[in-house]
Amino acid sequence: MAKRSLNSIWQNVEKFYQSYKNDKTSLTEAEDKLKALLEKDDVQTIINDLGRVLLSEFDTFEQSTFELTIAGDDPKFVRPTMYDAKEKVLSIDPFRVLEFFDQCKLYSEDPLSLGGGDFDSYRKNAFMAELCKMPTKAMLFLKILQQAAITDGLTHIGLSEVPQGILDDVSYYQTLLWALSQLEKKMYAMNGIHLRTEYTLVWHEAEWTSGA
Repeated sequence: MAKRSLNSIWQNVEKFYQSYKNDKTSLTEAEDKLKALLEKDDVQTIINDLGRVLLSEFDTFEQSTFELTIAGDDPKFVRPTMYDAKEKVLSIDPFRVLEFFDQCKLYSEDPLSLGGGDFDSYRKNAFMAELCKMPTKAMLFLKILQQAAITDGLTHIGLSEVPQGILDDVSYYQTLLWALSQLEKKMYAMNGIHLRTEYTLVWHEAEWTSGA
């Protein structure tokens, strides 16, 4: 059997997810296949290494582990990721990451109407619509980085007070924007890739700081 890589793992995750989305299997069957994959030692090792690469500069996560898991009905999973500060584990549900990508695609169809006339909601939705230009694997990176912003309160919103709570549109946008900025830097440092050029991202933060 060929040696597994992050790419091959993610391809399998997408295959299981799309099988469920296209009504070829039930959610239970898709999750069972995903669970069997995630139980492989090399899979968790690869994901743990990915987390360490992405968050190596943040002291909070220095002794942490990173894992793919199935959120199920866990109420603590209000987003695709969750950080357990006591156990020092950052968990990521890959199916929820792909659901996030689907939501971005939905917003790309008509972000103005999905904003409901509210600027903060429209800004968040329009930004998410822009993100769907990137591959789904980039969403995995993005959500890990967004969790870092939430856990450490790395935006001016002061999110450290409710690290796992449901975020309002402003907080969600700010943490996601910070995550993209970090991903841009890391992609260029590691691979020489200019993220915005590579995926024709058009987003100027300074123009979206207020409704004025």
